[in-house]
Amino acid sequence: MKYLQKTVFTIALTFIFSLAANAGDKLLSQGTLNGAFSSWGKSSLQGDWKIVEENGNSYIELGDNFKAKDGPDVKIFLSPISAEDVTGDNATQGSLFVVQISSFEGENRIKIPAGTNIQDYKTLIFHCEAYSKLWGTSELHSTS
Repeated sequence: MKYLQKTVFTIALTFIFSLAANAGDKLLSQGTLNGAFSSWGKSSLQGDWKIVEENGNSYIELGDNFKAKDGPDVKIFLSPISAEDVTGDNATQGSLFVVQISSFEGENRIKIPAGTNIQDYKTLIFHCEAYSKLWGTSELHSTS
């Protein structure tokens, strides 16, 4: 019984500390990834995401339900083009490169380059730059 109480107590403390650690985060945008306009179809990209600001830095946080089709050169970009107008050919035009992804499933926190004004962008893009293949997009929606 003591072991069970200790385990429950440890889980509760972990949860409380994770809430406290994120309490200072300012939510800038959030949404759901959409593979509908993808070169590979709807199953190429799915999951929730949000952009948060913490201590002057901005981060893309992929949810635990994030899943992407594995690929050789899949990168995340922020684009000034609306999601409905993004194609595999124009995905990087005027876009800000954020990171090449190495994990195609589960939670991830990705730092956005310093000095980036999120309001300058309309779309979060997952794109295979080597083959100009669009994995998927999501519109950025300001929460402020």
